[in-house]
Amino acid sequence: MGCAAAGRPRAAAGGCGVSVVVVRAAAGDEWDAVAAWAQRVGTLLAAGLEPLAAVRAVEHPALGAEAANVESAYEVPDRLLAAAQRAPDSTGRAWALLAAYWVVAIESGAPLAAALDRVADSLRALADADRQIDLAIAGPISTARIVALLPLLGLGMGLLIGANPLAVLFGTVPGAVAGAGGAALLFAGARWNRRLVAAARRYDPLAGSGSELLALALASGGTPERASALVAATADRCGLAVALADAHETLAFAKRSGIPVAALLRADAARLRRVALAAVLRQAALLGSRLLAPLGLCFLPAFVLWGVVPLVIGILRGVLASF
Repeated sequence: MGCAAAGRPRAAAGGCGVSVVVVRAAAGDEWDAVAAWAQRVGTLLAAGLEPLAAVRAVEHPALGAEAANVESAYEVPDRLLAAAQRAPDSTGRAWALLAAYWVVAIESGAPLAAALDRVADSLRALADADRQIDLAIAGPISTARIVALLPLLGLGMGLLIGANPLAVLFGTVPGAVAGAGGAALLFAGARWNRRLVAAARRYDPLAGSGSELLALALASGGTPERASALVAATADRCGLAVALADAHETLAFAKRSGIPVAALLRADAARLRRVALAAVLRQAALLGSRLLAPLGLCFLPAFVLWGVVPLVIGILRGVLASF
């Protein structure tokens, strides 16, 4: 791994192993890059490589040179969690989730290659969800940015017609009051817009992860109680707030009916992800109408204070000066 500096993206596979190219873009692309690392390691494991050899063969800038120094498969999650701490929040959750799958697989005796394939699928599903959210809110965000320019448009309008609103805003007491009020409204509207956009983007990327991890823990034939304890301990170690209530209900149903539970847990995980995505897409759909509130209460009044009021004051000053 010495042929590439730590943290530097590689353009292609080289003599030091398989390289995962990372270009800073949307969060979905970063999740895809982590998924690519997991799937390639899983593919090498399925081909017969030892875990340490597979980890050393697949490079990722976020891991740097640390992956080459592991001496046991039990140390790999610590390296993944170290990468999670250095990465931004969105990418950090991806590394932490990957570490959780690794821990559950080696602690429960489940096939590690299959676990990495599953986490890669989950990460790609989360990347697709992130892109859908970005696409859904792109229009309202563009509208919000244009609306925020309305007060400046008012100033420009006054300058174009020769009213010199800047002289009124900075040279008269009523103009200064109007200017300060417009600035306060513009600031409040911008903050309001940011809060609305942040609320519309609020999404639980870990929805369904508890059920997936529990299905993995049960893959080797362990008891539900031991599997639940393992998942809870792993989530705590990796700093993941995974919900297990739905998984426990599915376990109880499977126990009463005597049917295999793994497929039901994975179906639950897929359902929970769809529900979480549908909820955030609904919020994104409502964002356009919610942005009307700061438009009407902040930006339009600021437009009046910066554009109309200086114009009126300027006309009145001219009229009074003529007498």
